[in-house]
Amino acid sequence: MKKSLRPVVYGILIIIVAIIIISFFNSTGIKNRMFPNTTFKKEVIEKIENKEISSLLLMEWTGSEDVVILKNRADIDYILDSLAPLKFKKVSKLPDTSKETYYIIIKDQGKNIFSVSLYDSKYMIITDFKKSSIQQYEIANDVDLNNKIKKFWKAKNK
Repeated sequence: MKKSLRPVVYGILIIIVAIIIISFFNSTGIKNRMFPNTTFKKEVIEKIENKEISSLLLMEWTGSEDVVILKNRADIDYILDSLAPLKFKKVSKLPDTSKETYYIIIKDQGKNIFSVSLYDSKYMIITDFKKSSIQQYEIANDVDLNNKIKKFWKAKNK
């Protein structure tokens, strides 16, 4: 009788240990350590350092795939200043339900430094070409970026 209970006891122990491990990894503290919060300023602007940004390439992926190239320093600063206050939560996967998508390439002397993909003002992918790294984020604060970016297509079409 004792031998037949041994597999049942082991099975129950395995289930309990699995529940503890799952609970541990689902806790907020662990998620924050594994997927830390950050900002656009920290992830992009501070890494640009003192490089002179020669241009920004703005692309809209919502049907028309229009392209606008910004070379005016005031326009470049306007876009970067609009993105600077963004706060991020790192995510492992983005949802597939994007209605408005913008792609921004930050260039220095014709070389791509960073690319930024903005999905519905809720999610962002940042590619650091120097480090060959790609990071995915959920935007934690509410900032209306779409209208700030759309301004340049309106100006182009005038």
